[in-house]
Amino acid sequence: MPQADIVELFLEGAQVVAAAVAASVVADAWDLPSVLEDQRVGGLAGHLARGGVWVVADYLDGTVEGGTVDFSSAGEYFDVLLGAVSPEDHQAVRRRGADVAAAGHGELCRVLGQRLDALGPRLRSLEAGHLMAVLGGKVMRLDDYLTTRIVEQVVHLDDLARSVDHDPWPMPAGATDVAVAVGIDIARRQDGSTALIRALYRRGWSASVFPVL
Repeated sequence: MPQADIVELFLEGAQVVAAAVAASVVADAWDLPSVLEDQRVGGLAGHLARGGVWVVADYLDGTVEGGTVDFSSAGEYFDVLLGAVSPEDHQAVRRRGADVAAAGHGELCRVLGQRLDALGPRLRSLEAGHLMAVLGGKVMRLDDYLTTRIVEQVVHLDDLARSVDHDPWPMPAGATDVAVAVGIDIARRQDGSTALIRALYRRGWSASVFPVL
């Protein structure tokens, strides 16, 4: 998918994220447990706002050293990340979400809207093939990194909906397609094509392949 299309798909998804986080049903459940382990609804909303939207701007502010691409796709990014993540890393992710949520529902919504308004023009101004440094300074093409953020949007919006007993917030169809495609790529990388074919087409195999995150 061309970078311009990925940019627009990411921004459309970010608007859905902003609307979902701002929903009264989320505000009412802010301090209640979410469906994710050791994470309250507010912390999940904070993680979604940060990881699904505004972390992009944080990484765009970084400096890319050289032109070597470390992660050539969203699937590779997740596969490598999942292979290196520790329980302490998971705890740090939860803590960052909780820290963002600590300012309160109204403040989180305000900051998210402000950051999103600034992010759109900035992304649309970048050239195709723009390189950015992400986790640990690893370099990715912008469209591949935005693809990882679309996956974050799709997956954690569903977590948020389940946490507050709400119908799923409708994402653009293309965003769901991206999340499914990346998930299949991760499964193939982790377990191989044969295991993936069996999980998709034969009963009794999926537990060894899915979930991928």
